[in-house]
Amino acid sequence: MKTTVPSSERLFSLDLLRGLDMLFLTAVVPLLKAVHAVWGLPDGVMAQLQHPWEGFTAYDLIMPLFIFMCGAAIPLSLERRLARSGGRADAAYGKHVLGRFALLWGLGLLVQGRILSFDWNCIRLYDNTLQSIAAGYLVVAAAILIPNRWIRLAIPISCFVVYGLLLHVFGDYSLNGNFAAVVEQNILCRIVPAASETMNEIRTSGILGDGSALSPQVLARGTEIHYTWYLTTLMFAFMTFCGYYATKILQGDRPAWAKARDLFLYGAGLLAVGWALALGGVKMVKHIFTVSFTAQAMGWSALLLAVLYVLTDIWKLRRGCGLVLLFGQFALTAYLLEDCFKPVTLALAKFLGAGLPHLFGTARYQPLALAVLVVAEIVAVLRIRRALKSKGA
Repeated sequence: MKTTVPSSERLFSLDLLRGLDMLFLTAVVPLLKAVHAVWGLPDGVMAQLQHPWEGFTAYDLIMPLFIFMCGAAIPLSLERRLARSGGRADAAYGKHVLGRFALLWGLGLLVQGRILSFDWNCIRLYDNTLQSIAAGYLVVAAAILIPNRWIRLAIPISCFVVYGLLLHVFGDYSLNGNFAAVVEQNILCRIVPAASETMNEIRTSGILGDGSALSPQVLARGTEIHYTWYLTTLMFAFMTFCGYYATKILQGDRPAWAKARDLFLYGAGLLAVGWALALGGVKMVKHIFTVSFTAQAMGWSALLLAVLYVLTDIWKLRRGCGLVLLFGQFALTAYLLEDCFKPVTLALAKFLGAGLPHLFGTARYQPLALAVLVVAEIVAVLRIRRALKSKGA
């Protein structure tokens, strides 16, 4: 007997994977770091919670998986909107897409763009994960309007190939010499005033390839400047397309096990491409999303989705997933609480846990207690949001 998952049924695995990604970022990583501060964890464990310039760690997968999941939601949201309008992009479709884009971009400015400084010299127009999601979302939202499916397929492949060639031919994969960073600063020089604090730091940091040493301020801020965004939009679009095609594999009336097999092959193929490129000399650098790193990240993302699809959509093993689904349902809220409002949650945790050192007789466990309290606050806010949503508030 063939097991099928109707295309009209919402894929439980998509919500679960989104929740696992957000739970890992906002709860698991902070708790592990707090445990390390108290008792110490093996170097191998802590190495997986870092963003090295070269290599691939578990922590490196968080952002690509966010973008992948955004693409995975598009067939279930935007394509259904198009279906209701006869396949045409009406005003409602454009309003929805641009509204979503503006929301994500604006929140990115709020979280990392320093927009609340109200100082043009400090504002960073494109400098956040939410904005990378917005960029990829906009590209795919426009691309699915193209009726020819082969042209649609050619877009992500072209993004991948063009970006890979540009980085490999016109630079190297070092912090100072990669082509994406060179383009980045050339664009920023035309957008951000010359007196900008950020631009002054960049110009004296060696990022333009002049060989000078990095300034202590840049080193202290680390990934805040070392990520690239403008040219790397090609890879943000590619990753969004990867998520889009993963869901397309899972749609339709084919047997569920056949779809699971195809998704496994899809992920394994992307992983193989990434490994082959890495062996061929294309370094794995998350900060600039080299093609070897990105293909591997998308491969792991697809494989994770395939595993969850088998477990939860075919075998229906869904018990005990409530907390993970909560983080998946309100992923954006959890992200903002962990990033933008972290000073608030931490201050509240310090207030609530002020007497814990006296209770324990030592302040040794304070970092772990604060981390637990912050996670509890995030869970409480998410539960309140769910309750308000269920009441239509």
